[in-house]
Amino acid sequence: MKKRIVVIGAGPCGLVAVKEMIAAGHEVRAFERSSSLGGVFASAASYPDLHLTISNWAMSFSDFPDPQRLCYPSADAYFQYLKNYARHFGLDDHITYHSEVCSAELKEDRRWSLEIQQRSPSVGEVTILRLEADAIIVATGANQVPKQTPDGLSEFTGRILHSSEYSQTFKHQVKNEKQRVLVVGGGESGADVSAELGDLSPHVTVWLRRPACIGPRYLNTASEVEQMQANKTCDFPANAFLEAATTNRMSALQNAFAYGVFRRLLWSTKTILNPTLSQMCLESTRPAPFLNDQATYVTKNQRMCEALHQKKIEVLVSPTIKTRDKVCEFILADGTVEKREFDAIVLCHGYRTDFPWIKVPVSRNPRDWYLHCFPPGLGHCLFFVGYARPHQGGIPCAAEMLARYIGLLLRDDKSLPGNYASLAQNDQLAEREYYFLSPDLHTLVDYNAFMESVARRIGCEPRLPNFCVVTFNLHMLAVVSLALHWFNMIEPRLGRLALALWVSTLAGFLILEDGLLFKWWFYPHWSVWYRQRGPDADPTLLKTVLSRVNIWRATAITRGFVLLLVWSVMTVYMQWLLSVPVFIVYTIFTSVGLRFSKRWGGMLRPKMFALHDAEWRLSDLFLP
Repeated sequence: MKKRIVVIGAGPCGLVAVKEMIAAGHEVRAFERSSSLGGVFASAASYPDLHLTISNWAMSFSDFPDPQRLCYPSADAYFQYLKNYARHFGLDDHITYHSEVCSAELKEDRRWSLEIQQRSPSVGEVTILRLEADAIIVATGANQVPKQTPDGLSEFTGRILHSSEYSQTFKHQVKNEKQRVLVVGGGESGADVSAELGDLSPHVTVWLRRPACIGPRYLNTASEVEQMQANKTCDFPANAFLEAATTNRMSALQNAFAYGVFRRLLWSTKTILNPTLSQMCLESTRPAPFLNDQATYVTKNQRMCEALHQKKIEVLVSPTIKTRDKVCEFILADGTVEKREFDAIVLCHGYRTDFPWIKVPVSRNPRDWYLHCFPPGLGHCLFFVGYARPHQGGIPCAAEMLARYIGLLLRDDKSLPGNYASLAQNDQLAEREYYFLSPDLHTLVDYNAFMESVARRIGCEPRLPNFCVVTFNLHMLAVVSLALHWFNMIEPRLGRLALALWVSTLAGFLILEDGLLFKWWFYPHWSVWYRQRGPDADPTLLKTVLSRVNIWRATAITRGFVLLLVWSVMTVYMQWLLSVPVFIVYTIFTSVGLRFSKRWGGMLRPKMFALHDAEWRLSDLFLP
């Protein structure tokens, strides 16, 4: 049934929501308070020299792959991609600019009544538009309202600015006056800002409440900025990008402990990645020696570590801070008191979620919403997209998957689980248990588990051709046979046959369809995989993207990749054997309506099925 939908916001998530509502046959209108689409990528909130921490292919929507080479784009380049996307699908005709929602009330007939303030840029006139809608999609983003100034900084008498106010003018002042600057926070913006200011002034300090866990854009020790510049004019191997180690299928099918222990092994070498980064990661994840980076938010930007390694900045880790005039006092973990005087403080501590215009009771915590999208009692008419922030991948891809699902729900082609509110509470408990080192980051989700969970509700989860499935199962049969041979449980002749089968099927991983099985296991799991089948499928898109990464040219044989390869193959073999008994226990728990928690072995599931109500099926034991 065709519905009338209002989308609030025309950033990346709002754009894809509009596109998917059109694709589902609904009447849709988006309202954007600024003069342009693109959200933060079109505004001053995209600070100078901002580069994304996710590659352009991983930030691309599944039905509009970026034609540019695989790289980390600038904010301007991604903004251009969004404009091209909107132009390609004719989205601008469905967007009204200079329009801000004042209120949205749910009437007795379960339809929304909205008041929208519209400004005329030419004459400055303000009018109020009133309209009704069957459903609202909130896509204003989680980066709209800066968090309040942290406790302890209230008595600071110097300048305080948020990263959204960070500008070229401020950078010139820091450079010319050699200002003393404190950067608060070690996220992506904090890493960029501190590294930039460290090149302009010798007096830059970063304050962290606890050590940060850092993931480099490129999996090596070289300078990120230099590599990003070089990457603009030459191709880099696909497995050189961080997402190749974090979103690949091989990693997703390990359990969280095996995945996490590999990270600790990688950091402990202190030679494969930046040594300062490795040490900081070891310190930040010390309370979670098995989950490691799976228990916390990861800053996907090593520029701060590079600047610290080069002694251009200092980093102080202190749970609290005190200020008086321009002096800040830090108490370090060993009890040492450090005092510094600053001229300015740049707050890179994030944003808060707020929807004052929604005039019905609704939680502001995305973990209260099923799949970070469907609030209890309102899942039929109020949806939030852009509030699932992947631990490893990009927000727009998760938003696209949700938008596709919403379009089908509103068309009555799909339905929410009847107990979706209680499922949301179960998943909230699981997320808090999983991400216990980042308890306040309520938007955090696991990329593979989240994408697969929603995809299975849509019916667009990717599948490999039958010959790949047969090759995989023959390979695993060879593994079991070799294990039996090792324990002298089969004849030597059968052991030799098993070894020959193992070698031949392994060769098939590299040869069949230009290494399709190898790409499935070890390359980033880009969103274009989810256009292979299901509603609005276009398998040619996937074939085109994969043809652009020939495994013999797009795979670098480095120490880090060899370590990943050996560890992943070994652990996936063991996981495949472990999954059989774990699946039986999981089935028993779910059949009686119990949560398969960590206490009962829930973390021994493949990571892809550990969170976000991701359905683990019997067929998953036999599919690659």
